[in-house]
Amino acid sequence: MDNETRRKQHLPLEGVRVLELSHIVAGPSGGMMLADLGADVIKIEHPDGGDTSRGSGNNGATFFTYNRNKKFLALDLRRAKGKAVFERLVRGADVVFHNFSPGALDRLGLGYEWARAVNARIIYCAVKGFLPGPFGDRPYLDELAQMAGGLAYLTGLKDLPLRAGASVTDIGAATYGALAVVAALFRRHSTGIGESIEAGLYETVVFWVGQAITTTQMTGKDAMPRGERTSSGMDDKMGWGVYRLFPTRDGSQVFIAVTGNRHWTALCELLGFDDWKDSPEFNTNRKRSAQKGRLAERIKAAVLEYDFADITRKLGEHRIPYAPVNTPMTLLSEQHLNEARRWLGLDVAGHKLKVPKLPIAMSQTQEFEVRDPPGTIGNHTDSILAEAGYSAAEIEALKAEKVVAATARMLTDLPGES
Repeated sequence: MDNETRRKQHLPLEGVRVLELSHIVAGPSGGMMLADLGADVIKIEHPDGGDTSRGSGNNGATFFTYNRNKKFLALDLRRAKGKAVFERLVRGADVVFHNFSPGALDRLGLGYEWARAVNARIIYCAVKGFLPGPFGDRPYLDELAQMAGGLAYLTGLKDLPLRAGASVTDIGAATYGALAVVAALFRRHSTGIGESIEAGLYETVVFWVGQAITTTQMTGKDAMPRGERTSSGMDDKMGWGVYRLFPTRDGSQVFIAVTGNRHWTALCELLGFDDWKDSPEFNTNRKRSAQKGRLAERIKAAVLEYDFADITRKLGEHRIPYAPVNTPMTLLSEQHLNEARRWLGLDVAGHKLKVPKLPIAMSQTQEFEVRDPPGTIGNHTDSILAEAGYSAAEIEALKAEKVVAATARMLTDLPGES
């Protein structure tokens, strides 16, 4: 097989069918990851309103971001006939991925124990607030997990914990859930048996702050909030001598990171610090870290002699790690994302949108693309039920009883706004 053929191999999860029962970010983002990787993902929503993010205050932006490459089935799981439809779908599915509230599927009689009696190969994945334990049944949210897990404390200022500016916990927990699904699919090849997976928001955050937890145990002191340290740049506990933002002559800022001797030597050459370049006083990171305030003062003065474009060009030429401070708006025109084709295009609700691709590249796999845009509630109801073996008459009867729906609502007609 030549290289060109290898690059065009099918997406790795083609042939895997996923039933997604989810809303807002955690469940939909996990389902989208599996869909982008080739899985046939059927998003099952209640006929009346569907995913609550369809009608969110951001005009459906969350829904559009995390619901590409899926089929949409409107199904009332509270009705006996709705449960019968779901059972038929479970018989032919590989995965059920959901972020229903803890115990909700069990209360409907559709939990994992029920499902594995229907299909021993089925894999359930629940993205929830907590893994099993004293708090396992608590309802939870992204921001709550950031607070309780220590991330908001570490990110914020003294007495002012701050959440991250994106839904990182929802997406992170969903990513670990999707990883576990892929692992369970791999093992199922040899065992023929499915799995019940849980991914916890709280435990995800605790996992992220593990570095700080370890440091705290070694020092006997609690870590300082990150905001307190980076606001001045003089008390950073990452352990690097140069690791902070510096202002430029034209009013911009650049983050410069020196994490090794090669970076240090290159920065000294760039800024003309010949007296520091080979000085034994700064020839290890431990020594530089002990004098970071002195280093920062001189570097700041030197960087202020440059406009942003000039200093970043020189930092790039010297292969010194650096970063601008981008905003969502500036990212849309950022060089790397555009020239490397890291965007997918969506044409929805009267908007032509750029959305980020999955943050991975696979050399022997066809390129990720939007195979299907985010759909309306029940957009694929007829075709999904027909594939499951329902006749046209049976589908119409289910519609008449409002067990399922196939709506003609436009994506701009969001629930609660019509």
